[in-house]
Amino acid sequence: MSIIRLILLIQALFTLFIAGGIFFKENSIKNKSIAVFAVLFGFEILYFLFGTSKAGLIYPELRVRFYFSLGIIYGPILYLHFKSILEKNFTLHKSYFLHFIPLILLNIYMMDSIMMSTEERISYFDNRDIFFNYIMPLNYFRSAHQIVYGVILILLYKKHQKEVEVNTKFYVGSLSLLYFTSTIVISLLVFFANTWRDFSLYYLLNNFIIFLIGYVLYENPKFFQEIKKKYAHSNLSHREIVQLKESLLVLFEHELPYLNKQLNIDYLANKLNTKPHYLSQTFSNEIKENFNDFVNRYRIEYSKNLLKSSEYQHLKIEAIAEESGFNNKVTFYKAFSKFENTTPSKFRKSHQKM
Repeated sequence: MSIIRLILLIQALFTLFIAGGIFFKENSIKNKSIAVFAVLFGFEILYFLFGTSKAGLIYPELRVRFYFSLGIIYGPILYLHFKSILEKNFTLHKSYFLHFIPLILLNIYMMDSIMMSTEERISYFDNRDIFFNYIMPLNYFRSAHQIVYGVILILLYKKHQKEVEVNTKFYVGSLSLLYFTSTIVISLLVFFANTWRDFSLYYLLNNFIIFLIGYVLYENPKFFQEIKKKYAHSNLSHREIVQLKESLLVLFEHELPYLNKQLNIDYLANKLNTKPHYLSQTFSNEIKENFNDFVNRYRIEYSKNLLKSSEYQHLKIEAIAEESGFNNKVTFYKAFSKFENTTPSKFRKSHQKM
């Protein structure tokens, strides 16, 4: 056994150990989803070592049974993990399981090879034409699926990065970047690797992801709190936070910055002559509301006045949304429903009757 294969074996067993610790440490979707990810990846490493050893020739009935299916599961599992971390009131809905439709379709496509006898499988997978016409398309499919989810995870992170604290932002950002990098590596290997043994690089890289997760969620839960302190350099006193909050409220009441569609926390920090992370600290510790909700609350109050005013009755809802600082009608409807428990159209109609 080569040194790399020995390292992979040790890492696989350690990954399974970490997964168990994470799974039982806390009864939450966040922990259980990433624990499942770790278990599946630890199993895949063992399956890879088995398939690229003499054992794979002795037990050919296990060849190509799990590799492609495992690759299709990782994305949806990490997507669930990200959603449970980034969304404050996240609940698991039945619609989430639509993410596993590609897995079902994949196994339907592979059903003929899965149902083969041992002898048939040996001759089938030793056929060079079968390899290029059957195995390689499956490799392309797995790679494409993982790249798509790599992009989805990065976009999900970018969507919520302004709403979460530095520790969460650092963790999710690092994880999304590492996963996307690993998908690029496996895609390059699919095109340029000479043998399956060359895929050792992919497994070594992904184990770094597992160890990062394990270290954060199991060995040292306070790790990201330390990162946050280093990032922020220093914290404001409670008195300074209160003063910054009052300045922010005055700014919103008199200058109406929330009507700017491109408003962000850096712009506000510049207007208040402070640093962005100080402003983030104020939102977290004193205002008790994330940046987006705080801004949208003001925008909704502004829009309500427009919807009730007879001067703006000629404007469509989309125009009201733009006048209030929203980029589009969809975002406006979501925010309005969140804060008012009704839609802008119903709100307007109810006040027209009064």
